[in-house]
Amino acid sequence: MTGKGVLVYGEALVDCVPGAAGHERQVVLGGSGFNTALALARCGAPVTYNVSLSRDTLGRSFLQRLAEEGIDQRFVGVGDAPTPSATASLDADGVATYRFSLNGTAFDTTPPAPEHLDDFAHLHVTSFGATLGTSGEAALALMGRAREAGLSVSYDLNVRPAVLPALDEARRAIDERATLCDLLKCSTDDARTLHGAEYGYPLARWLAHGDRLLLVTDGDKGGYLLPFRREPMVFPALAREVVDTIGAGDSFMGAFLASLWRNGGLGPVLKDLPNELCAAALGFAVVVAAETCAQQGCNPPRLDPPSADD
Repeated sequence: MTGKGVLVYGEALVDCVPGAAGHERQVVLGGSGFNTALALARCGAPVTYNVSLSRDTLGRSFLQRLAEEGIDQRFVGVGDAPTPSATASLDADGVATYRFSLNGTAFDTTPPAPEHLDDFAHLHVTSFGATLGTSGEAALALMGRAREAGLSVSYDLNVRPAVLPALDEARRAIDERATLCDLLKCSTDDARTLHGAEYGYPLARWLAHGDRLLLVTDGDKGGYLLPFRREPMVFPALAREVVDTIGAGDSFMGAFLASLWRNGGLGPVLKDLPNELCAAALGFAVVVAAETCAQQGCNPPRLDPPSADD
């Protein structure tokens, strides 16, 4: 365990989610960056969030929740632009797709850049907040600074087709950021959307960027971790009744990083993690993701990661 914390960069928005049968839609706090920071905090890791929020009613709700969860707000910018939103639709299996309202919102406002990164062991960037517009440019610059400062860096693709630019442009942006990370997370849906295939070429392309970990999730099939020049580690999903999948991948990522933090696996050591730390992080992340799927919206459980020695 290190005294240094995790810096999270990525969007915060409200999710308009289907209510129970016969009920209106509910508005819940979400966004990939916010969800991941929430999961990290609830799993015991010290978290600082770098994002732009609105001073409207919804933005104040975000600020209140961050305070309640003990998430450091020193790099949260607050302005007059309204809170962005996403409208979620669920299929028969509870899998969500989204429609976004981003233009002219706080998403278009560049968050304050940290003056120094000495307090952090790790930077995590996620989703379209890492690639689109001024937010994406700021994310790229922050990733470069983090590398120079000796932090480990993770990047969750979390591709959203509704806001994806032209495929060639999206691939270039993602590849540029992939070269700057030590841990790359994608789903088979991400690979299929970007490259038309779940396995093979997309994974080889991302692994070719260098000595990194590649974490691949595949919904209810589980997934696997590809450590650099080592055998893949396969992990199953846990059987749970699925209410919806909103925030499941974010909760998985937050829990995975929290376990690494708990066991001293963030920072320069991330490039060469022993298998037991990887296995402990995967097992813990699977539990947290399953519990998130069993509830409406992204509401990860409060759980402490076990020691890799347990």
